[in-house]
Order: sequence, then structure tokens, then C-alpha cells
Amino acid sequence: MKHVWVVGVLLLAASGAAVAAQKCPSIETSMVDKGFGGGPWRVMSGGPGECSFMTANTSVNFGFSHMVSESAPLAQKAAVEMREAIAGNSVVVPVPALGDEGFAYQTRNDAGDVDPKSMFFYGHRGSVGVSGYLNLAAAITPAQRDFAANLIAGTLGVATNAKALAKETDCPYLDDALVKKLLPSGSVSAIVPDKNNCVMSADGRVITVAITKGG
Repeated sequence: MKHVWVVGVLLLAASGAAVAAQKCPSIETSMVDKGFGGGPWRVMSGGPGECSFMTANTSVNFGFSHMVSESAPLAQKAAVEMREAIAGNSVVVPVPALGDEGFAYQTRNDAGDVDPKSMFFYGHRGSVGVSGYLNLAAAITPAQRDFAANLIAGTLGVATNAKALAKETDCPYLDDALVKKLLPSGSVSAIVPDKNNCVMSADGRVITVAITKGG
């Protein structure tokens, strides 16, 4: 059995300023409204590698998160491994828009049924992997599935933009030497959804950094 080791860092920054309205730099809220209805939708969190949207009904939501691998083959391998891991208890649909190994899936409950209102996505382009989710008030239609997949796929342009890719892997609280010391073996994957959160992982070990603001 493979153990996962977690090194966590939580920093609390005092701030009396009100939290600014969130924006998603890669997906316009109007597009989410247009594709899924039931709004108005609003951005709950947004950054270069992650965005989440929600309606007044908090169970109705949509979002994605990037994970950057050391190479394109490793990102593709991660997608293959993810599909293999969920195939036994999920209904899986190939989604070419999300890459050669891209797919959408719905997990089965103990009775073998899926929740038609809930769907997950996984894809890749270059060294960037992406996971996503969609939860609606009614059954998700094929058109809504494809719309969600295309929105998520549209965020993968970062894979061919060196400057944007560097931003998605730059954790200001962890330099390369420290990451190498804490993750001495395996290929390192990075999730940096915004400047206040970082996750680095390799060979079953995980480093997490989260910055929270207090009033």
C-alpha cells in the first residue's frame, strides 16, 4: 500500500480590508449563465489555475483546477491512470475536446445508479492536466456536458503560453531547493490555483501551503 505523506503550511495574514469580488481570468461568468441557466451564476474563487462558480443554490456549481506535470507524457499518463482508477464504479464518456485521453464521468452509488445531475471531467494538453465538475438542479444534458467540457478545454491554452505556465507553477512560498528537499524522489506536479495556495506532489508525498486572511 502506498502511503501519502503531507507537509502542510498554514499562514494567517491579518487584514482589515474587505474581500474583493472574485473574477475568473479564463471563463466569463456570462458564458456559464448562457450554457447552464438557473442563474445568476457568480464566481466563488478564481485564479490562473482554478475557478469555481455557484448560483444562489449552493448545490448548483461548476469549476476546474489545473495540475502541471514535468512533461506532456506525464500529464497524459496521469489522465490514463485517473480513468483506470474510476472506471470500475463510474460511467465514462470519452471527450476528445479535453485531449487524447480526456473524458467525462459520473460515479455510481451502491445500487449501481448515477446521479444524472452531477458530472466530473478530466483532461490534458501539453504538461497541463485539468479536472472539472458540474452539478445542476436537473439532469445534465449531452449539450450541457459538451458545453462544460469546451469551457474547461478553453482554459488549457496555458499549456502553450510559457509566461502563463510559469505563473501556474510558481509558489512564492516554496523555492526549488526546498521543494527538492521535501520531495526528493519522483516527478513533481504543481497545483497553484492562486497566489495564496500551493500544492506540490511527487511519489506519494504532498506539500500544501494555504494563506488565509483574518479580519
